[in-house]
Amino acid sequence: MARLDRPVPRSAAAVSPLAVTADVLQETLHFRQPPDTLLARTLRGPQRFGPRLREAIGDALFAALRDLPRWHWLAAQRLGQTLTGEPDIARCRADRAWCEAVVRLAWPAAALPVLAERDPAAAEAVAVWQAQAATVDLSCAPLTVQWGGPSWLIDRWRAAVGDEVAELAAALRRPAPLDLRVNALRAKRDAVLAELQGAGLPAVPTAHAPWGIRLPQRTPLQGLEAFRRGAIEVQDEGSQLIAALVGARRGETIVDFCAGAGGKTLALGADMRDSGRLYAFDTVARRLQTLPERARRAGLTQVQPMVLVGEDDPRLARLAGKIDRVLVDAPCSGLGTLRRHPELMWRHTPATVADMAALQQRILHAAARLVRPGGRLVYATCSLLAEENEAVADAFQAAMGDVFEPLDAAVLLADARVREPETLVERGCLRLWPHRHGTDGFFAAAWRCR
Repeated sequence: MARLDRPVPRSAAAVSPLAVTADVLQETLHFRQPPDTLLARTLRGPQRFGPRLREAIGDALFAALRDLPRWHWLAAQRLGQTLTGEPDIARCRADRAWCEAVVRLAWPAAALPVLAERDPAAAEAVAVWQAQAATVDLSCAPLTVQWGGPSWLIDRWRAAVGDEVAELAAALRRPAPLDLRVNALRAKRDAVLAELQGAGLPAVPTAHAPWGIRLPQRTPLQGLEAFRRGAIEVQDEGSQLIAALVGARRGETIVDFCAGAGGKTLALGADMRDSGRLYAFDTVARRLQTLPERARRAGLTQVQPMVLVGEDDPRLARLAGKIDRVLVDAPCSGLGTLRRHPELMWRHTPATVADMAALQQRILHAAARLVRPGGRLVYATCSLLAEENEAVADAFQAAMGDVFEPLDAAVLLADARVREPETLVERGCLRLWPHRHGTDGFFAAAWRCR
């Protein structure tokens, strides 16, 4: 298959949307880049698809990834292959016929008219395949087919939520809504809600986060005046709640230890009212590249991005014991974000999760050295797995209990004006589940330095 970063020139009329979608699916399963990145690069090529067809291709790709075991099962039946509940990803990505079959089965019914305008024969074939697939009884298929995940992950879901596992699996297969955080430096939530609703958008307040607004999936923001003037930022409600747990105050010195693109950094800066000092650390420079411009639009002048060579960067020594609040939004499997990144469930294994947990422990201990006596440390992930969450927090507590005392997340969230905080907390820690809370899956624990 041709590399997607060097597209082979083809005439627009000759390119099948199904073939392009299969191209991106096949490349996604190599896990070198996220599917949205591959998709954007591919659709910049010579195909010249219109906006409706581009949207349909994206919908088909993510529909394929969200329910891959079911499409795998049905594709194998159609192709006369051996039925297995769990896809062998290495074999699947090498099988072009399988990729094309999955795309035909996963193509959204609502997007069939758009496909028919470009390729009537392909649309007809898709309709026939999907009609036949609809007659297949999946009630006796393996649980991986019914619940849409690898068996090792399903076992962990079941251990965590018991009889709710089917609800959790279904929630993770649904597209996520679009959550916004109102920038308190620029606007009030009620005013922004009225502005968005006045523009014809079905905006509603988030259920818990005091600055959150929820919109349906795929709402273009760049044309909105509220976005241009920095009054809103895209941020899942769960991520907003983690920032609230930090409890940032005016005039403090705060570190976002694993800042990434800086979404939580911006939320912390707003809570600080652009005062004090706010460090944004990361070990990958490109993750921080857009932060200065985002901070400027948000009206923040105190953000200081810094690229670290690792969690033991010698420059951290000068900050030891001096920081009021440290957020460790640790690198993790991301398995709480499957609504947005469904490919991650096939990228990870129990071994990669164990490696993540070891890294998380090292980062948490390194970040803890920065906290001053009386200061606050918050550890967070966007994972649903106990190995990356409670196990890491418990191990830290066992090792550092003489220096750090745990804080009750329900109390901290109530102080931050979060609604119904007690419904968001398990064992004193923030624990968010997509099927219960309508957010991505998040975990956070907090401590006070003695």
